[in-house]
Amino acid sequence: MKINSNAGFTLIETLVVMLFSLIALASIYSLFRTQAHSVKGQESRMEAHEYALSVLDTMVREMRNTGFFPGGTSCANVANIAGIVTATAQSFELVYDSNGDGTCEEDISFTYDSANKDILRNGSALTDGNATTIQFTYYPQQTSGTAPAPFCFSAGNPSGCSGNLSSNLSAVQKIMISITIQSKSTDTTITMSSSADLRNHGLPS
Repeated sequence: MKINSNAGFTLIETLVVMLFSLIALASIYSLFRTQAHSVKGQESRMEAHEYALSVLDTMVREMRNTGFFPGGTSCANVANIAGIVTATAQSFELVYDSNGDGTCEEDISFTYDSANKDILRNGSALTDGNATTIQFTYYPQQTSGTAPAPFCFSAGNPSGCSGNLSSNLSAVQKIMISITIQSKSTDTTITMSSSADLRNHGLPS
C-alpha cells in the first residue's frame, strides 16, 4: 500500500523561521559591533597613553639636569637663575653645564604651540599635532609631612598657590608636568602627569 506524504513547511512557517533567524543575526551583529567598538576604544586609549608616556619621559629626563654646574657657579653665557631661564604655565627653559667647563652647552626649552597642538623642544615637535594641553606647576622643596603649595603665576593661579614664581625661581625644587594627548586614530584623549625633581637645586656651591 503506497502512502503519499504531503508533510512540509507552509509559507507562514517559513516566514516565521526567517524572521527569527534575522532577529538572531541582528543580535549577533549588535554584540560584535559593541565588542569591536570597545576593543578599538581600548587600543586608542593605549596608543594615547604610550604617546603621552614617551613625551613625558623625554621632558622629565632633561629637566632633571636643570642647574647642573659642576664648578658650583652658574654659567653666564646664558642668563639664568640656578639653571632656570624662563618658567611659565606652558613653557620651561633650562640650562646646564654638561662638561664642567663653566659654559652652558645645553640650553633646552619646552614650549606649547597651541595653533598646531604640538609640544616643542627647542622648536622641534615632540608630538604630532595631537597635544591638546600642557601645564607646568612649580613647587618648592618639601620640608614637612605636608606637601607644599605651588608657586603662583599670578594671584590665586594656580588655586592654593603661595609666593610669586618669578621671584622664587632659585627655590623651585619640583616641576609637575601635565599633558593631554589625543589618539591619532580616534578622538580619544588621555591626560597624564609626571614630576621632575630638580636634583641640582639647593646644593651647596
